[in-house]
Amino acid sequence: MSKSPLEMYISNICEALLKVSNVEINNSLAVISLALNAKKTIWIAGNGGSASTASHFATDLSRCVNVDDSPARGVSLCDNSGLITAIGNDFGFEFIFSKQLSNLATRGDLLVTLSASGNSHNILSAMNWAKTNGLINLALTGFDGGQAKLIADHSLHVPTPVGDYGVAEDAHSILCHYLSSQFRTVR
Repeated sequence: MSKSPLEMYISNICEALLKVSNVEINNSLAVISLALNAKKTIWIAGNGGSASTASHFATDLSRCVNVDDSPARGVSLCDNSGLITAIGNDFGFEFIFSKQLSNLATRGDLLVTLSASGNSHNILSAMNWAKTNGLINLALTGFDGGQAKLIADHSLHVPTPVGDYGVAEDAHSILCHYLSSQFRTVR
């Protein structure tokens, strides 16, 4: 019996997730743990569906705590539409995340980027700004990882066919849920 289209889609997500490196998952957990325990801010950025995942991940991280039981600071760079449109209008869309980081981020903070292609100019601009200014880069990528995978200090790559945004973005959402669940406590 053949699979339904939904069963095939779910199967594609499962196959993609099973290809994710356990080393990269454990490394991502370690990087997030270091940021949380150092009481650093975790900045998160993405475009389109990845922007929604960035907001969701920031929400989930903000429900987590560090070793001192202090709350985590997860902030989505996608949520201030006034500032995003002002930066886009005045400086260019390429700078909507890097300009926010230049105003708010401090050395040692963590920048988490979400990009299926790994080639979005505004993501790469933010990553380069972060690298130059002492932030740690964790990139969640799809497809072949693109430039983001190469620039990142740490990568969490979901290998997917080029152009398969749905599977890449759904896998990123699942991974973000998993990552934040490892730091959440019931209060």
